[in-house]
Amino acid sequence: MKNNKPEVLTTDNEKNNHYNIIVPFVNEADNQLRYKTPLPMMASLNGHFGQWGPNWKLFQSVDTCTHSVIMLKNKLEELIDADIDDIYNEIAPSVFTDEDNAVFLVYPRKPKSPAVVSEIAPGLIFDSLGHLWAKVRFKNTASPTSKAAPRGNFVFYEQYIGLSSIEPALIPFGTGNISTSSSHHFTFTEAEVGQTMYVRCFYQIKSGERSPASTIISFQIS
Repeated sequence: MKNNKPEVLTTDNEKNNHYNIIVPFVNEADNQLRYKTPLPMMASLNGHFGQWGPNWKLFQSVDTCTHSVIMLKNKLEELIDADIDDIYNEIAPSVFTDEDNAVFLVYPRKPKSPAVVSEIAPGLIFDSLGHLWAKVRFKNTASPTSKAAPRGNFVFYEQYIGLSSIEPALIPFGTGNISTSSSHHFTFTEAEVGQTMYVRCFYQIKSGERSPASTIISFQIS
């Protein structure tokens, strides 16, 4: 029975694993007899998934993970997620089974206790750098073997691009965003080459409360 929305996956690896399970499952003849998915919806899903595999291989390697590969990966995630949502919404509740629930990641809602903002800052690690891109990683300093943020927390990072050797207290951080994975790729323009990128991050909960700030890392854009 369809009584909940599918779980929202956040990391790239989770999504890749999910796509490789759900797309073949939806395409099975017996399932299509039940679902009766419109052909244009199936064509859209299969077309986008056909691009996903080759691009995912490129994304996994530092040698081939270019800006265009990252952008295509992000776009395909949006398109495939939308395709799956369209197909899910088209399935009649009367034919939905427990197996469908498991594959579509639909689980009974459980009451959640209020999230508590972390008392410690996330770890922020410079990973790699290339022409017009850079990658940083976020680390749970309370649990070094885990990449996951504390329960109910997510990473909020801030950045600034400007002159080198600015005193930490004087860096005018202003651009901020949320990261839903354990790493983040920054992309730059040719006009920013030679300038210095400063980054710091916090744990944050939905109410807006934040943890102490991480250490600030900086690097020259190339």
